[in-house]
Amino acid sequence: MLRQAAVVLSAALLLVACGGSDPLALTGPEPAAPAPGEEITVRVGVGVVDMTPEVGYCAGQYCDYATDTLGGLINGDVDPFLTHTLKHASYGIQSRLSARALVIEGRDGRRVALLKTDNYIAQDMLLRRVGQILDEGNSGIGYAQILHHVTHNHSSAYASTLAVGVWLFQDVFDARFFERQARQMAAAIEQAAADLRPARMGATEIRHRVYKGNVVRLATAIDGSPAGYPLEYGDHGLVVMRFDDLSDPASPQPLAVWVNWGEHPESLDPHDLHSADFIGPLERFVEQDLGVPLVFSQGDVGSAENSGDEAELLDDGGAVCGRWPGDAEAPERDDCAPGQRVLRDWNHEGYVQTERNVRYLADDIVRAWQRIGEGDARVPFSSDFSVDIRNAWVPGPLSHPLPTVSNCNTELSVGGDLGVPALGLPDCGRYGVPGDNALTGASARLFATLKAEGIPVPDQYGAPGAPLVEENLRLRLQALRLGEVLLASCACEPQVDLVLNLESRLDSQAGNQYNGFDWACLMPEYADDPAYAAACDLQAQHFDPAEPENRAGEIPGADAPATAIARMRAQVHNDARGWDAADYVLQAESEPAEPAAIKGNFTHEEIQDLGVPGYPLVVAVGHAGDYNGYTVSYREYMNRDHYRKALTAYGPHTADYMVTRLVRMGAALRGGAELQPEPLDLLAAVDELRQQTLARTVGVAAAAADTLWQQGIPDDVGPPALLESPTDITRFDATHLRWRGGSTAVDTPVARVERADAEGGWQVVASGSGEVPVRVQFPQGLPGVLRTYTGMHEWQWSASFETYSASPARLGGTAPGRYRFCVDGQARQSGVTQPYAFCSEPFTVRVWDGIAIDPPATTVDGLQFRVPPIRYPRSYAGSPFPFVADNGEARICDTCSFRPWAREGVLARAGGETATGERIAATCMADDEGGQLCRLSGPVVRLWVEDSDGNQGLRVLDDVVQP
Repeated sequence: MLRQAAVVLSAALLLVACGGSDPLALTGPEPAAPAPGEEITVRVGVGVVDMTPEVGYCAGQYCDYATDTLGGLINGDVDPFLTHTLKHASYGIQSRLSARALVIEGRDGRRVALLKTDNYIAQDMLLRRVGQILDEGNSGIGYAQILHHVTHNHSSAYASTLAVGVWLFQDVFDARFFERQARQMAAAIEQAAADLRPARMGATEIRHRVYKGNVVRLATAIDGSPAGYPLEYGDHGLVVMRFDDLSDPASPQPLAVWVNWGEHPESLDPHDLHSADFIGPLERFVEQDLGVPLVFSQGDVGSAENSGDEAELLDDGGAVCGRWPGDAEAPERDDCAPGQRVLRDWNHEGYVQTERNVRYLADDIVRAWQRIGEGDARVPFSSDFSVDIRNAWVPGPLSHPLPTVSNCNTELSVGGDLGVPALGLPDCGRYGVPGDNALTGASARLFATLKAEGIPVPDQYGAPGAPLVEENLRLRLQALRLGEVLLASCACEPQVDLVLNLESRLDSQAGNQYNGFDWACLMPEYADDPAYAAACDLQAQHFDPAEPENRAGEIPGADAPATAIARMRAQVHNDARGWDAADYVLQAESEPAEPAAIKGNFTHEEIQDLGVPGYPLVVAVGHAGDYNGYTVSYREYMNRDHYRKALTAYGPHTADYMVTRLVRMGAALRGGAELQPEPLDLLAAVDELRQQTLARTVGVAAAAADTLWQQGIPDDVGPPALLESPTDITRFDATHLRWRGGSTAVDTPVARVERADAEGGWQVVASGSGEVPVRVQFPQGLPGVLRTYTGMHEWQWSASFETYSASPARLGGTAPGRYRFCVDGQARQSGVTQPYAFCSEPFTVRVWDGIAIDPPATTVDGLQFRVPPIRYPRSYAGSPFPFVADNGEARICDTCSFRPWAREGVLARAGGETATGERIAATCMADDEGGQLCRLSGPVVRLWVEDSDGNQGLRVLDDVVQP
C-alpha cells in the first residue's frame, strides 16, 4: 500500500513539474493589471459561428444503424468520405447549427466565456482542445474560463468523444469532426473577445408553462409507494439575461440575450437531416423580435418527448382553449379563434409542431427581456459588476469513487429478478428466475435478514461508467459569478429536484431549502402532517395541483401502506449530512431499516450557513462542462430501476454530492471559504494527469489528421453554377433550386430566399434556420466513389422553399411577390478550397386560388351560393426531399411539410363580378356544416371569394343561373 501511494504521489508531482495546470484549481486566471489612469468597466462581446456538420455524418441519436454503406457501393447513394460508421448517413440540412459565445469582462478586467453549441452532450476532451487553440491566440480566454453549455440536440451529429458507450447512441470518434468542432468553438470565442464593447447586464426569471415536458412520468416504487413526478412538474423558471451595448451611453443598444430553460431537443425522428431541433426556430424568432443573437443553455431535464397524453389546444397567448385527446380525429372541445389554435403536442411530431409550440417560449423570452428594460428585473441593469469563476475537478465520494452505469436494485435481484448491468446498457436488464423457488426465496430472506441486522449490504450495483459514458473518473463542477447572478453547473443532466434544491440553497432567502417532490403533500390523509407542513408549502410554490395544467389525476401508489409513505418522506426530507463521512462509508449505499436514520435527498446547508449572503438570481445550468449522465435525487435513485437512475454515475447521493460542493463554491465567490480538499484528491490528480496527457495527444493527432485529410481532398467538377432555376408557384406548393457545388468534404452550403422590396432592393425573408432546407445528391455506387477521387464527380445540391398561409396566422406565412434564391458555399478547385456565391433569377409567389364555390342557385331577389369549409392542401409533390410525404395522419401530419402550414382558412369576403368588371359584395353567414351561405343581387358573370390571408376562389357562371 505504501508503495502504491508513493507511485500516486510521484505522478501528481510529475504533473506539477511538467508545467500542467493545477487539476484542482478553483479560480480563474488573474486579470491583467490596468494601465495607470485606465478605468476598466464591464465589457461584453458576442460571437456567432456556423457549426453545421458536413453532410454524411449521421444526424444525431435517431439515426438508424448503417445499412447504406455496402448497399450504396453496390448500387445506390454512397458517402465517399465515410463520415458515418455505425449509423446511417445524413443527406442534407433542415436547420443549421451554431457555436455562440458571450465573452464578459468584469470591472476588474477578469474575463469569462459563456459558450453554447448544439452538441449532443458536453464532454471535457473537446473543450480542452478548444483551450489549446485559444492558447495560441489573444482572446484572453483559456480552458478554465469557459462555461460550455450544449443544447443537448438529439438531431445533431456527435463524433467527438472516446467514451465508447456514447457511440451506441451516436457514432464513433472521428478526428476530422473533433478538430473542426474545436476550431469553430474557439472561433466563436475569439470573435466575441475581438469585439468587446462597454455594456450593461440585467437579469430576471419568469414562469413559462407551454413548451415543457416531463419524461420521467408517473411511477410506482418497488414498495408500492408513489414514485416519479406529476406530468406538469418541472422547473418552470425561465431565466433571461439581457446585455446592452453602451458604446453610446445616452442611447443603449441591444447586444445579446442569454437564456436558461430546461427542455431536451428530442422532438424529431430519423429523418437523416441535420437539424437544430427547436433551437433553430427559437433563435430565429428571438432574433427577429429583439434584433440580437440568442445564447441558449439547458436547465433541468425537461423533455420534448411525452409532451402530454391529452393534448391541449392553445390560443395566441398560450391559454388553453380546447382539448384533443389521444389520436382522435377531432378535438373534444375547441373554443379557439379559427385558424389560431396550436396543438400542444410535439412528441416526435416533426419540424412543424416544434416550430409552432416553441413560438410560445420565444414570446416569454421577449416578455422577460422587455421587463428588464422597464426596470422590473430580479437583477437590475448594471455596468459595474465583478466577474469570477470557480472550477473544481472533484473526485468521487469515498463510498462510490468511480462512476457506474446501468445501476440495478439489489433487492429485486436477490428476489429472483436478476439484473445484469453489462447486458442492459444503459438500463438495468432484468432476466428473472421463473417461479417462486427455494433459491430465490432463500436469497431474498438472507438479504432481508442482513438489512434488519444493520449489516450494510449495498442496495444498488452497476457496471463501470468510464470509459463507456464518462471520459473522466471525476466530476467537473463550475460556479460562475456575474455580479448578483450565479451560474452553477453540475456537468450532468440534472433532474428537477437537484435544480430546485441548488437554487434554493444559494438564493437570497434563508430557510427556504427545497428538498424534493413529496407525493404525500397531494394526498389528503397525509397533507396536514405538521412535521412536513413547511415542506409542503415550499412544494406548492413549484407545483400547485389546483392549477388547470397540473392535472395530477390518480396518484400512483396512493393505496400504499403507511410504512411505505413514511419511508418515502424520510428519503425526500431527512438531512443527508454525514452520508459521505469517512466513518459512514460502509453504510452510505445501504439504506437503514429505520426511516429516521435514513440520509435523505440533500444536506440541509444553505449559503447563509456558510457566513455569506445569497444571490438574488441563481441559475442551475445542465449539460455543461463535462458529462456525468443523469443525476437524480436519492429518493428517485432508491425507489426503483429506471433509465435516469441507471445513468446516475456516483451512487444514490450523487445529486447531494454535487450540490453541496456547488453551494460552497458559490459561497467562495462571495468571499467565503474555498472548497476544502477531498479525501481522494490524490486520485483526482492522477486522473487529471491522464486526462491532460490524453487531451494533448488527441488534440495534436486530430489537428494533424485533419490537415492531412484536407490536403488529400479531391477536386470537384466545376465551376459551381446553377443547374435548375426555381419556378413560379402559388401558396401551398414549393419551388426548388438545383446547382453544382462542392463535395460534402468542403461544402455545407447556406441557402436563403430574398424578397424584392418596393425600392427595388432585396430583403432576406427565409434562411437556414429551418426555412430553406438543402440536400446533396451522393455519388452512385463504387463507380461514383472512383469518380469522386479522380475529380470527375459533379456534386449537385438542391434547396427548397415552401410557400403557405401559416397556422397560427401570427407565424407569418408567405406574402405574394417576387423572390429569389441565393447560395453561399465552397468548392475544391486546383487543390484549393474556394468560396462561391450566386443568386437565381426571380420567381413569383401568388396566393392560392383553390377555394371551392358550390354551384349557385337563383332566388327571387338574386343569387345564392355556398362556400364549403376552406381546406388547404396538406402537402405537395415533386420535393427533392424524401422527407416530404402525406402520412395520412388525421390529427398531425408530421411529414407533410417542413413549415407550419394552416389546415383551414377563414372566409373574409365574397361576391360576384359583372360583365363590366364591377364587383358586388355578398352577404354571408355560417351554416351548420362549417361553411358559409352567401347571397347577392344583380347580374354577375362570375363568383369570387377570398379568405383572411388573401387566398382566393373563382367560379365562372353559366347564363342559365344568372338572376
